[in-house]
Amino acid sequence: MQTVTDKYPTRPLEYFTKMKELRRSIARDTFSAKERGKPVIMGGEGGVHALYAAFDAEVIPAMPTGRDMRDINWVIKLNQAAEDRGYGKDCCATLRIALGAHFLGTFGLDKTRGKHLSPDVIVNLIICQGQIKSHQLHAEYLGIPNINIELPFFTHSPELAKKNFINQCHQAVEKLERVLGRKCDDEKLVEGTKRELRIRISMAKIALLQKTIPAPLKLRHMSSLMAFQLRGVTHRKDVADFYDLVLEEVKQRVSDGIAACENEEFRLFHEGSLPWYTKLGDVLRYPERYGAVYIGSLNNFGIGGCFIIDEQGCWDVAPASWEMGQGIKSREDAFEALAEACLNYSPFSRLFMRSELRLSAAKDWKVDGVVLALDRGCVGLTSGLYESALVIKEAGIRATCYETSSTYPPDFDEKGYQGLMDSFIETLRTRKGASNSHAR
Repeated sequence: MQTVTDKYPTRPLEYFTKMKELRRSIARDTFSAKERGKPVIMGGEGGVHALYAAFDAEVIPAMPTGRDMRDINWVIKLNQAAEDRGYGKDCCATLRIALGAHFLGTFGLDKTRGKHLSPDVIVNLIICQGQIKSHQLHAEYLGIPNINIELPFFTHSPELAKKNFINQCHQAVEKLERVLGRKCDDEKLVEGTKRELRIRISMAKIALLQKTIPAPLKLRHMSSLMAFQLRGVTHRKDVADFYDLVLEEVKQRVSDGIAACENEEFRLFHEGSLPWYTKLGDVLRYPERYGAVYIGSLNNFGIGGCFIIDEQGCWDVAPASWEMGQGIKSREDAFEALAEACLNYSPFSRLFMRSELRLSAAKDWKVDGVVLALDRGCVGLTSGLYESALVIKEAGIRATCYETSSTYPPDFDEKGYQGLMDSFIETLRTRKGASNSHAR
């Protein structure tokens, strides 16, 4: 298939250097926590990171990331170590590699100093069923308490769900005070909440700028930003300031007509899991040679952002009245604001509406096609993808599916994926040609 020549100006992202520095700074803070007399919490996924600020804690993620995932052979060994202990492919994919790291003695290892960092407690916002079992096993293996805040269903009674969420946050504070032997600092909780909300608003604004043609960022860039959410550090001032910096740069790129992909012809969403290992770049870059660029997904936008979606399916940033945490002065105010963010303004939490939300997003971001990754190791994200594909196709948008695994490289058929994308993009080009002929 013929490649596409450049159509738009492009330039490197200036914030990348700052992002790398910030990641290193966070890692240094994490591994020096005990020396500085700080507690260490294992967690990060989902949100409510303001709780970590309330106890002046550092956070170690509940899954191997970064260097551990760059070596594909090592990732396979992590999986094998878990399977040898009875955790097969029917288990959560990220659970397998995290347990594998425990069994091989590399979980929490500071490779620069050869020392292990042991967390004091597990605290997480539960956004999928795999987390529940993962944290139970982590707690048993490490011999530490496990505190979960469940994301309640709110389809039938939003107010009841909100009340339940807030009660869980208060209970988590009581448990943490007992476990860590220190009191919750409400002032730090309030400041952490303001920063967490500030980051969610910035992420939503950045996502909305992706509606621009050409898109200023690629999904790969958006995923790098979402990593701070999964890392559990959105309560930090330096992270909140970084998101402000990114937002301003993306605004400038839009103003200057700068494209993330200089040959953008087709706009794609990638729904479902992406590889945690080094094939991520190959998956996302491959279509670009034909002018097709991944610009986002419900998963990416929904986990880290805050949106309102009107009856016509148009997405916009959540109300600005709480953008900078106005009116947040107490513990109750903080939990009330976090409940609003996680329940009312997070599309990711609306489990029974994912198909409709994927369609509305595809339309609003002017997407030409949607690629859905069926991850056999992530039931939470894979459930509903076939239904989503049908809903999207019925609306006249092209969609296709491929099987993969976010953490087990042998389950990803790279040649098969490339062949699928070749055919898919060819159908997009054929449809575009037919549409242009009818227009003439």
